[in-house]
Amino acid sequence: MKKCLEVLLNKIFKKDLELLFGNGSIIHVNSCKYSTNNLTFVIDCKILVSDVKLTEEVYPDGLIILVEDSWKYMGFDEKISVITSIDLL
Repeated sequence: MKKCLEVLLNKIFKKDLELLFGNGSIIHVNSCKYSTNNLTFVIDCKILVSDVKLTEEVYPDGLIILVEDSWKYMGFDEKISVITSIDLL
């Protein structure tokens, strides 16, 4: 599931990713686990960007929207919680 989500984010939604965060941006999914306390899937991901100034307006909301769209694209209806982090390439 983690690898599938990573491929969707970096290949299928590549145009959206580059539009939001700049050319060469990559999303790495660290983990995708089910939380029995919250009854949701918790997705921990990190976005690697070349210029942090480009992301000031869209981080973290843009990343969360991309992850949620990829989750729906995979056909899951369960709720998700997204943990985000950002780093330079």
